[in-house]
Amino acid sequence: MAKRPWLRSLRSRLLAGVLAVTAIGLAAAAIVGVTGLQSFLDQRIDQQVKIAMADSKRTLGPDGQLMSIPAEAGSCSVAVIDAAGNQLSHAGAVQTMPTPPVTDLARYAAGGAPVTVTAGQDYRIQVATLPGGRFLLVSEATAWSDAVVYRLVLIELAVTLIALALAVALAVGVSRFVLKPLDTMSATATRIADGELSHRVELAGAPTEVAVLGQSMNQMLGRIEDSFTQRQLAEDRLRRFVADAGHELRTPLTAIMGYAQLVRKGALNEPEQLDDAMRRVEDETHRMTSLVDELLLLARLDQGRPLDRVELELAELVTVAVQNARAADPHRSLTLIIEPGAHPVVGDEHRLSQVLGNLLANIRAHTPAGTTAEVRVSRAGSDELVDVIDQGPGIPPEQADKVFERFYRADTARHRVAGTGEGSGLGLSIVAAIVAAHQGSAAVVPHRGGAWLRVVLPAAPVAEFSADSEVTPMSFRG
Repeated sequence: MAKRPWLRSLRSRLLAGVLAVTAIGLAAAAIVGVTGLQSFLDQRIDQQVKIAMADSKRTLGPDGQLMSIPAEAGSCSVAVIDAAGNQLSHAGAVQTMPTPPVTDLARYAAGGAPVTVTAGQDYRIQVATLPGGRFLLVSEATAWSDAVVYRLVLIELAVTLIALALAVALAVGVSRFVLKPLDTMSATATRIADGELSHRVELAGAPTEVAVLGQSMNQMLGRIEDSFTQRQLAEDRLRRFVADAGHELRTPLTAIMGYAQLVRKGALNEPEQLDDAMRRVEDETHRMTSLVDELLLLARLDQGRPLDRVELELAELVTVAVQNARAADPHRSLTLIIEPGAHPVVGDEHRLSQVLGNLLANIRAHTPAGTTAEVRVSRAGSDELVDVIDQGPGIPPEQADKVFERFYRADTARHRVAGTGEGSGLGLSIVAAIVAAHQGSAAVVPHRGGAWLRVVLPAAPVAEFSADSEVTPMSFRG
């Protein structure tokens, strides 16, 4: 069943509830008051009728003449009626009630108690039998008591209307005060829906329950704002990622297309020129294939696909990576320092080797030839640390949080060294993604002179590793 339109708002429901409760309370009080007064007046009339009946029997003369009635009888009228229904005598108030038939008088007399009869108006009467078939009739009109009750009804009706009006005014005032914080919340929600995500509910002076609701709403709004911010940042990163990926793929494709056009037009007639063009096409193809592989790897890591998890000795992985780096750049001084003891980790051997390879390739790509570098393996609590430190141009503090972003390249001091080839800008982002998939972290350590990159991996239990295993510090120098 559909709700009435005027009862949809909380304020109208509160007002209707107050009016209903007030009206029911006043109506109940009025009914009790009127009923009580009516009962009291009826009892009073009956008492006067009975007093008049008793005294009239006592003062009734032998000839049926009434002498008088007491003052306690009030406005009662007393009459003696013969067997034919004729009035023989009368005393007290002027009788305005017609004399009832003899049969009715006999019936009333048999009952004994006062009864109500209607003859133009209501009367309370009591009838008693007298010798000789006569009847003693005592009556009193109820017009006065009815008028009193009627006036009370009018007074209570007026009081009820005034009380309802005051209740409406009070309910409106209280509802405005109580619901003001809710109105503020509604206005806040509207502003947020219009895009003002930073707006919050004002809680000063609000009742406790409303303040708790407002605090919860502010917490929810904070989470919503953070979610929207993160979503916007993610969308921005995605747009940059797609744009950069397209740019990186377009560069080798443009080169391949250029060489293909030269071959098709016959511009490369010499065998040496054709061989050089084919070599360059092959290089660009390898570069594009490498970029696609890196993009696919990042996509798989973003999807949370499981990696191989085996127990590994981190020191051995680092040693192999350093040896490979020395072979790739034999003229660079590269020092390896491994803290004594075992350095066990659990992870994917191929991916962790890729992490170490990318960190060392970053040194070759961003530092001049002959720049010294150092690789450290150590233990810190329950974590294994790999630190790669070079003495190159370093990373400016404002770029430290960006070097692990995809396709990011520093364009000031730390630039790609000429002759190293065009990189994709995905090396360190792959490092961060693989390490994160191993529940670790990658970061830039603040450092004067040169760059200091740190990888943190959770250490594995050392139960299956020899407690005496120790790798002594070693140095590879070109």
